[in-house]
Formats: sequence, structure tokens, C-alpha cells
Amino acid sequence: MAMVCPKCQSAMSGGYLMSTDGSHNTVGEWIEGRPEKRWWGLNLKNRRRYPVAAARCERCGFLELYAVPV
Repeated sequence: MAMVCPKCQSAMSGGYLMSTDGSHNTVGEWIEGRPEKRWWGLNLKNRRRYPVAAARCERCGFLELYAVPV
């Protein structure tokens, strides 16, 4: 099934968001709940996590994001 832009009804291409810590590139993730800071970074314990998939309109550039379980 082809994706269609909800803004201009043009074709959309699938892709993903990249996340980096300066030395490693990974796929961005959706994390359940509000950010909870710890001294070492963010607390991710007992949080649902899904990779973020993206669709981009080939005409207007509109992005639509999806958090899809693997």
C-alpha cells in the first residue's frame, strides 16, 4: 500500500530518524512517559521503547512519524 501525504496528496517515501551520541549512529526511539533525569542520563527502566519510522512527502516535505514495535 502506497503512502499518501495528508497535506498535498503526493507520494511519501519511507525512512527513519537517526540518533547519535557523537561516536555511534542508531535509529531514534520513542520512549514511553516523560523524561526522568538521572546523574548518568535518562532513566529508561521499565519503559516501552519503539524505533521511530518516518514517512516524508516527496513534494512538500511533510514528515509523519510512527513508533512501530519490532
